[in-house]
Amino acid sequence: MSKATLPPRASLEYLRKLAKDRLAVLRRTNPHSQLAAALLSVAQDYGFSSWRALKAELDGRHTTHASRLFEAIAARDAEAVRALLRDEPALIHARHARHNASPLHHAATCGDLATVRVLLDAGADPNDAEDDTRLGVIGWATSMWQLGEVPKDVVSLLLERGGRHHVFSAIAAGDLDVIRAFIEQQPEVLDQRLPARYQGQTPLHFAITRNRPDILDLLIEMGADVDAQDANGQTALEYALLRSDRPAAERLRASGARPPRDVAAPGLRVVASEFAGSITAATVVVGARDVAATLAWYASIGFTEVARFPTDGSAVFWGLVKMGGAELSFDVREAPPASGVSLLVATDRVRELYECLSSRQLGGADIQFVKTLHEPEHGGLEFSIRDPNGFTLRFLQDAR
Repeated sequence: MSKATLPPRASLEYLRKLAKDRLAVLRRTNPHSQLAAALLSVAQDYGFSSWRALKAELDGRHTTHASRLFEAIAARDAEAVRALLRDEPALIHARHARHNASPLHHAATCGDLATVRVLLDAGADPNDAEDDTRLGVIGWATSMWQLGEVPKDVVSLLLERGGRHHVFSAIAAGDLDVIRAFIEQQPEVLDQRLPARYQGQTPLHFAITRNRPDILDLLIEMGADVDAQDANGQTALEYALLRSDRPAAERLRASGARPPRDVAAPGLRVVASEFAGSITAATVVVGARDVAATLAWYASIGFTEVARFPTDGSAVFWGLVKMGGAELSFDVREAPPASGVSLLVATDRVRELYECLSSRQLGGADIQFVKTLHEPEHGGLEFSIRDPNGFTLRFLQDAR
């Protein structure tokens, strides 16, 4: 008997239905027939030795199609997304390996209204919070770990389609009336924390991160605990001082925040001599809006690409090239309106160095922290400070 060709849009659900129909036929002649026999019969009809082999083929196809979907989302190609979903509707439920995020999470982060609309029309859940950060689609839309402009049209569409704010997305969106109403309905949200990856910030810390003194005032007015600590053990006052945010620090002091912990402030010479041996390398990091294209350009003039992240086909946000002894890194997070260029310093004592420098700042030194100690997406531990000229120094301890 000739074997049938497995259709390009074949699904496990359809093939399982065929197997159940086949089982009913088999049981007419053998009442003791089992589903496994029917599954094997269907698999053999399509030229596979087992149901497992057939399922592996379909899983491989789904993985390939899911990669194409995420690539189309990163390229902001709404029509390509629409076509992929038309051919395989189940892709709406695909999860990206990085952060276990859905297609809608990624489209919301890109701020691409057209693609977000296509995904919602296809049945995507605007309240999907199964990503490993538990920030949900609206959290990704408000880009709460960045200071970029919130795509208000995307947020409005998510809310229109049934999406719901949490306290951090409401702060990122910056609507004081929404924040006030949200806290009045759920006052306990003032005690919530961002995930450890984002330093376990409280709403007060996050208002400082977003540089929103008006929201800071509102949170204090509505009863936020001014002495609550983030995952680094720092109160909102200490966090404001680390960032050299004097106005925020004064607001918190006026609201009764306890003074910073008593810390010893070692001299700069002691810091340098103690940690110099832990510095293993330093690389210039240049901001790039399209890291993949930048890596390709440098490769075309003779540089060798050493690394990129991520490597799974989604939008690349970091990469490294070398030529001889020269080394350059590119990072979308440094692209304008960020600093544009920074120096990435590798160390095997990042936590100790952080504690030393943060103690100096709390003791009255002038060391402005851009980001306190946190786990970057590519792993490890990192913090960054800014020199008097606005140049950013990033200190990273690799995860390996």
